[in-house]
Amino acid sequence: MKATREKSSSARGSRTRRLARISVFSALSVIGSFIHLPGAVQTVSFDSSPGFFAALYFGPLDGAVVSAIGHIATSIINGVPLGLVHLPIAFGLGIAGAAIGIVNRVHSSMGFLPAIAVGVAINTGLVVLAVPVLGWPATISFIPFLLLAAAINGAVAAATYVAVRGRLRS
Repeated sequence: MKATREKSSSARGSRTRRLARISVFSALSVIGSFIHLPGAVQTVSFDSSPGFFAALYFGPLDGAVVSAIGHIATSIINGVPLGLVHLPIAFGLGIAGAAIGIVNRVHSSMGFLPAIAVGVAINTGLVVLAVPVLGWPATISFIPFLLLAAAINGAVAAATYVAVRGRLRS
């Protein structure tokens, strides 16, 4: 009975740490959402870096949740300029966060490079979801800004990951 209680307590502690970690990185995404990069839509900001880092360091689940929450927070802060299109974009960014975590775990010590490339590609590819709101010409002209923003977010996350990997406790 005592072993079961200790195991249950340990699992609860692990869930509590994960919830706290996701909360902290989501808060960092909110802070990053106030730092805008140039673009036609104000939601281009540093909100993805914490989600990308969480995916690299803590894994696919944390990365997916933080990335999705980060985009929703950014869209709310900026007045939801694309309307309900932000929901599938947030889902897509969750997929990007999960993909980053999976690719990083599959590859060796340099796995963060292809992982970030996959995340940037997914993030940039999500631009097609804006076509109903922006139209094709505006969406196509928005791609370079989104690609640059995603690449900068990825570079910040990768640099932070390389600096701290192996030093933090999960």
